Amino acid sequence: MAVPSLANTEVAKFFTNSEWLSAVVDALDAINAPFTGMLVGSATWDAASIADGDAEDKDIVVTGAALGDFVTAVSFSLDLTGLQLTAAVTATDTVTATLSNSTGGAVDLASGTVRVVVVPQASLAAAPTVRSTLLTK
Repeated sequence: MAVPSLANTEVAKFFTNSEWLSAVVDALDAINAPFTGMLVGSATWDAASIADGDAEDKDIVVTGAALGDFVTAVSFSLDLTGLQLTAAVTATDTVTATLSNSTGGAVDLASGTVRVVVVPQASLAAAPTVRSTLLTK
């Protein structure tokens, strides 16, 4: 069975319209814009043994972080063995990561690396939407 050609069809005209393509590329750039301002930080963390019901904090320097910014990701280089890992901006240039234990027993992790990603709230507030970018073309 032959595959029909899309040449000279409305579909082909739509996808070869350079103004439309330019608007889509501009919109994708607009989506990416806030993420070019992401801030990252990391620190070595050798947490002490954490008893059930307890938690331990680690401050991480993230230059440019401010109260109200979004910590969008936090990771640890080792298996957390049931611990919960959270993070928040707690002061200018500081993100505090917290390991919390609700496993029912003490957990003693080996030394590892904690990493965080912060998105400044100002970069999100100023970011255009795809809709607004496409509709202004």
